[in-house]
This record gives sequence, structure tokens and C-alpha cells, in this order.
Amino acid sequence: MKQRIEYIDLAKGFCIILVVLFHVLQHLRVQSEYVYWISTFRMPLYFFLSGLFFKEYEGFLGFLIRKINKLLIPFCFFYIITSFLYPNILLSFGITDPHTESLGIQGLWAFIIEGRFTNGPLWFLWCLFIVNILFYLCVTIVKKICVSDVWQAVLLTIFCFAVGMANSLFIASHINLLGFVDSALAALPFFSVGYLFNKFTDILRPNAWGKFLPILIIICFALTFIFGGRCSYMHNIFWINPIAQHLCGITGTLFVIFSAKIIRDIPFITYWGRYSIMILVSHQLILQVLSPLLRNAHLPIPITIVVLLGIVMFSYQLLIPLMKKYLPYVTAQKNVIKIKETDI
Repeated sequence: MKQRIEYIDLAKGFCIILVVLFHVLQHLRVQSEYVYWISTFRMPLYFFLSGLFFKEYEGFLGFLIRKINKLLIPFCFFYIITSFLYPNILLSFGITDPHTESLGIQGLWAFIIEGRFTNGPLWFLWCLFIVNILFYLCVTIVKKICVSDVWQAVLLTIFCFAVGMANSLFIASHINLLGFVDSALAALPFFSVGYLFNKFTDILRPNAWGKFLPILIIICFALTFIFGGRCSYMHNIFWINPIAQHLCGITGTLFVIFSAKIIRDIPFITYWGRYSIMILVSHQLILQVLSPLLRNAHLPIPITIVVLLGIVMFSYQLLIPLMKKYLPYVTAQKNVIKIKETDI
């Protein structure tokens, strides 16, 4: 078993907390400029972290099977459960909310045709599956064009950012591509940067740049804070110009990554990061039950936010072990489709 890199799990932990916080604020109907600012890098951070560990493995079939096991099977299981079974259970207890509406039989294709989810965060698993396929094709084509690693990196960077910029300029807010393909195009630059950082830098290991991390953190934070703005990668809508969108997506991501590298480990948060897929696919289900109850408690909004976020996150101290034990095949802990592990 390969040794895990603690600070990457910590970065994932920060990332999933930001995702849950965003949905807490959604359920409580709270709007804030700071929420919009965080949206600049919240999803780019996830795509960067995913690209960081991209591998081609032994070929496309092996690659595809791994992505089906890790992404598509969890997506399908929780999509079916949360689109049909869970909403009707809540309805039987008198809990109604736009987030808990059953999509009915049309829900089987609603996420492709209409971009609708009862359990919204699941869009990321589907989108990440598409991004992986697209990036695999990009890498394959680039390797056929040139042999040099450096030129491969240059071509990948140019192509992926050209796709991202073209999406922001000509597709975002204008054309809705079915099945979140447009969101995948928007994610491609950040996924590629993660891949290239791993391949051409020592970001995953201690290195001579470590002493400059505090300065880099300040610079990345400042750039993101000054130029960042509202972005919705799920809906492929951006309220800032494409250059700022991509720049701040990267600087905000590096701000979190470098901060995590200095801190290294915060036990609870690192643990949540290690099993972030479990939190991603299920936290909306908890929010759908708890948020109406806390709204009716009429507590001050800041207290409600802290209480709701705290209850949801710390509930996973119990839920993660249960999901590991009883749902390992649908939470990417074990493979449904057996395949020989390889380091290729």
C-alpha cells in the first residue's frame, strides 16, 4: 500500500469543508460576497487535486475500469438512491424542500438532459469522470505528436487553457452542452495544471522552495482576493472575465495547497479529506433533514451556520467507519470490477 501524503488529505479536507459550507449557506438561503469569492477556487481546487494523481495505467481499458470503479459506480448508486428512494422517505415524514423533490422516472436522464440533481454534489463525480476521459485523450494525442516531455507539457498547457478560455468566451452563459460536458471543458485547465505540477515539480515532496511558502501563500491569497469573483462550475456561468477566472482558480488553489503543506496535519480535517468522497455524496442528505429544523429554531444566522456545519462534519466521525464497513463498493473503497493493481 502506498503511503498517503498527509498534507494532500488536509487540502482535500479544507476543500470538502468549503463545499459543505457552501451548501449550508444555500439551505439557509444566505448570500454573501465572501461565498462568491470562495467559489472562484472551490471547484478548481478539487479538479487540481484530481489531476495531481492522474495516471494512464496500462492502457485505456484499465484506465476506464478504474474510473468506473472510483467515480461512476458511486455516482450511479447515490444518484438512484437520492433521486427516487430518499426523497419519498422524507416526504412520508412531511419534510418537503426544493432540494428533496423526487425527480420521478424522468430522473434517470434528468442530469443529462436538464442538468438536474436531487443530490446536487453528485454532478462533480459525473463531471470528473468526463474530465478524466477528455484528459486521457489529450495526453494520448500530445504524446503521438511529440516525444519530448517538455514539449508535451507545453502543448497540453496551450490546448487545455485554449479549451477553457474558449468555453468561458463562447459557451458559458450562452450554450448548454448536455451531460455537463461544458463544465468538464471549464475544469480541464485546472485538472491539467494538477497533472503538470506533479510531473514537473516537487510539490508532493519537501523541496528547496519550502522556505518561500509563506510568501507564496500571501501572494496567492492577495491575487485571488483582489481579482476573484463569483463562479459556478456546475452551471458553467462565470461573473468575472476569463483571465481572472483561470488565474484566480489557480492562485486560490495554490493558496490552499501551500497552506496545507505548511500545516501538514489537522487530525479531524485530514481524516475528512481522506474520505472526502463519502462526505461529498451524502452531506446533502443530512442537510435536507437538519436545515429545516434549525431554520425553525430561529437562532441568529451566524450561530445557525456554525452549528449546522459542525453537526454535519462531525457526524462523519461515526458515518465514515459505517460507510467503510457497509458501503465500500459504492464509496470507492473497494473495486466492483476487479482489476490487477499496477504501478504503471
